[in-house]
Amino acid sequence: MIERGYISPKVLLYAGLVAGLAAIVVCSSSGLLAGVIAIMFLPAALYYLIQTIRFPIVAFYGLFVLNYFITSIIRYGNLSGFSVVMDIGLFCTLFAALVHSILTQKLPWNNGINVLTIGCALWAIYCFLEVGNPTAVFEAWSTSRGIIYTGFIVAFLGSVLINRLRYVKHILLILSILVLLASLKALIQKYIGFDPLERAWLDQGGAKTHIIATGTRYFSFFTDAGNLGSNMGMAGIVYGIITIYSSNRQTKIYYGIVALLGIYTMFLSGTRGAMAVPLGGLMLFGLISKKAHLVLSTFFLGILIYLFFAHTYIGQSNPMIRRMRTAFHPTEDASFNVRAENKKKLAVYLKNRPFGEGLGLGGVEAQRFAHRVTTTIPHDSTYVKLWMETGIVGLCLYLSILIASLLRACYIVMFRVRNNELRGLLTAMLCGVFGLMVSAYGNAFFNQFPTQIIVFTFLAAALNGQRIDSYIDKAVSYTHLRAHE
Repeated sequence: MIERGYISPKVLLYAGLVAGLAAIVVCSSSGLLAGVIAIMFLPAALYYLIQTIRFPIVAFYGLFVLNYFITSIIRYGNLSGFSVVMDIGLFCTLFAALVHSILTQKLPWNNGINVLTIGCALWAIYCFLEVGNPTAVFEAWSTSRGIIYTGFIVAFLGSVLINRLRYVKHILLILSILVLLASLKALIQKYIGFDPLERAWLDQGGAKTHIIATGTRYFSFFTDAGNLGSNMGMAGIVYGIITIYSSNRQTKIYYGIVALLGIYTMFLSGTRGAMAVPLGGLMLFGLISKKAHLVLSTFFLGILIYLFFAHTYIGQSNPMIRRMRTAFHPTEDASFNVRAENKKKLAVYLKNRPFGEGLGLGGVEAQRFAHRVTTTIPHDSTYVKLWMETGIVGLCLYLSILIASLLRACYIVMFRVRNNELRGLLTAMLCGVFGLMVSAYGNAFFNQFPTQIIVFTFLAAALNGQRIDSYIDKAVSYTHLRAHE
């Protein structure tokens, strides 16, 4: 075999096995436990690498899962700066797609050009130029790298890789499992208690916003309760809509359970602004479903929810319901009035700063970089934070990108997607995105883990709806042709 220039795969396998065992022995004798663990996981890592090059969508799935747990990894590993792993994951996924394309020439790169990716590219350029803002601080700007290019890379990869109905289903299935895990963790916090690291986080300042007079706000493995609540509200509306559209009984039951647990966990978070997610999603669902009975059903359901919280005291003894009810009487809430006063102060300060104070200089957490008016006022809203950091110009640009992408995606789903199953899945995604956009007005979670990547993945999939639908038509036509043969 050697004379012929060919080495059998079995020979390579045995040689690798022997080398691995020898390396384990050497590391064990040297007391290097980390080395032993690394060697043991090396075959799995190599297998995963090969699969990501063969099927780049696998790398995207891995990125999607990592995005959901990155905050928990940082908290439990006490790894400051570990978020750079997400950057590595983004570029590794892009690298896997490029290598696959070079080897097979099969990736539809043209799919990556749409209103979302073009908008995100403009946003990235604008944010790069923000480094030249006279009031900017480079260190603060550099720590805001995620908001600069993450959306663009995710939107581009999602548009290129999510090009089949089964990939849309996989993304939603993976997310449903993650939602169940997040709900389970929140339930453990409520009924068993916080673990030592979570208590340490609360003792370091988290208790001010999570252990309050109206009750404990649970945060699962998210950055905070606001992030958890909005994401669980999104899960409730997304999987609730999928339950409506699904024709499979088992799928209905499973996603119905996910939707109910999502809504329950939203209440556990005590995040009043999260109520906007299912309500906003219901409103958009009524507009784009194009079915009279669904429009009427969602309209009456929305009215009933509003009347229940705004004009009754049913369930007032329950602290979760009592806290959520205050969202429907904002002027009676002290925190709402404080936020309104803060916005007035910011309006005066930012009047002559159309490009903002600089990336990373919004909110009290930015005081580690500089002491400015914008670092003395809590932002309490994604849009207020963007306004602080990128000015009215940046805020208008960002909102224009989101709104234009959402409208274009809604048009595609309503008038270009003919497959009912695909239309139902994409409708659910868009309703979840719109709900999160509405909730971002009152909560600063939109560009945090895991929300940002979920939003841009959903938008990319919906904007790809017509292409995915055409693949379904081709597959059906081919099946019919083979059947007649």
